[in-house]
Amino acid sequence: TARADAIRHEEQLLMLLAGVLATGKRNQGERPATVTAAKAMIDDDPTAAITLADLAAEAGLSRFQLVRNFASAVGLTPHAYIVQRRIDLARRLIGGGMPLAEAAFTAGFADQSHMTRVFVSKYGLSPGIYAEAKK
Repeated sequence: TARADAIRHEEQLLMLLAGVLATGKRNQGERPATVTAAKAMIDDDPTAAITLADLAAEAGLSRFQLVRNFASAVGLTPHAYIVQRRIDLARRLIGGGMPLAEAAFTAGFADQSHMTRVFVSKYGLSPGIYAEAKK
C-alpha cells in the first residue's frame, strides 16, 4: 500500500542518515523504555495503520531517533517489525482454518499476493501449502 511504502522509504532515509551520523554502539540487549513503548504499540494491534510519527510520539522521540533506536534494540526497523507481526498473525489465522484471502485482509496486508510473498520469505513455503498441512 502507499502508506506502507511511505513508512518504508522514510525509514530507509532515516537509517541512511543514522549510518552517516553514528558515533557509538549501544550495549547489545539494551532496550530503552521509549523503544519498549513503541514496540508495545505495534504489539497491541499490528493491523492498525500506524505511522512513524505515531510511534515517535508514543516513544517521545523524533522519527529519526525512533528508527535508529528501534532498529538497534529490536534488530528490525519499525516497518519490518510491523510486517513480521502481521505475518505471524496471518500464520495463526491460516493454521486455524481461515481462508487465505480473509487471513491476508484480517492480518492487515494489502492483498493475498503481498501476504504470500512475505509468508514465503519468512517460512519458506506458501500459505496454501501451510494451510493444507494444517488440515
